[in-house]
Amino acid sequence: MKRVDSELKELSTGLLDRLASTEEWEIPPFPASAAAAAGKDAQILPAALQLGRLQAEVEGCRKCPLGEQRLRAVFGVGSARARVMFVGEGPGFQEDHEGEPFVGKAGQLLDRILQSIGLSRRTVYIANIVKCHPMTDPSNPELRGNDRPPTPQEAAACLPYIEEQMRLISPRVVVTLGSVATKILLGEDVGITRVRGVWRQYRTRLDERTIQLLPTYHPAALLRNPELKRDVWTDMKNLRKELESLE
Repeated sequence: MKRVDSELKELSTGLLDRLASTEEWEIPPFPASAAAAAGKDAQILPAALQLGRLQAEVEGCRKCPLGEQRLRAVFGVGSARARVMFVGEGPGFQEDHEGEPFVGKAGQLLDRILQSIGLSRRTVYIANIVKCHPMTDPSNPELRGNDRPPTPQEAAACLPYIEEQMRLISPRVVVTLGSVATKILLGEDVGITRVRGVWRQYRTRLDERTIQLLPTYHPAALLRNPELKRDVWTDMKNLRKELESLE
């Protein structure tokens, strides 16, 4: 794993340089040797134990300034054997204080959305692209409304963690919540209104699996504009149909 960590660190450094110069979300593939080493490690420990070890690594991470500014790292929550994984952009105020993703008003709405198709945060897996709270004013973590989207550099530093979560959990479907998460995973600078509800194929960078990916609106967007709930309900019905076809 030391070799894998070294290669992922080298990759993240390269991504930072590239994103700083191009301002694009395009992400190059992970080294083949890293994927091979990761696959070998997966045969040694169960996914839940590996996730616990990865969480400990995230909690000590200082790859970007967010690690020095946040109150708590927000790793993820749910089943290590989930068939579907929901991915947002990053923690907010409430998540930073509690250490769990989607626990504020948007999280409560996400829980109701999951329940509408027979799922829960115990049966799916919920995570974010970045694991620390991106703040407009990092000197005041107690300030509400202090949120901002993660920068490309911050996303690049954290990307190996979400990729490793995908490798360990091995979901059949990934649902991206909002524009930022969708752009980062697809590597395309597209608005969520253009790609929402359109099934895409996502090729993981660690083990090169192909996963069905469904972009939809972030729950926070529904709180701002309830008219979007109809579109999300359509997306969730399509998700349920896809999961039923996989049984």
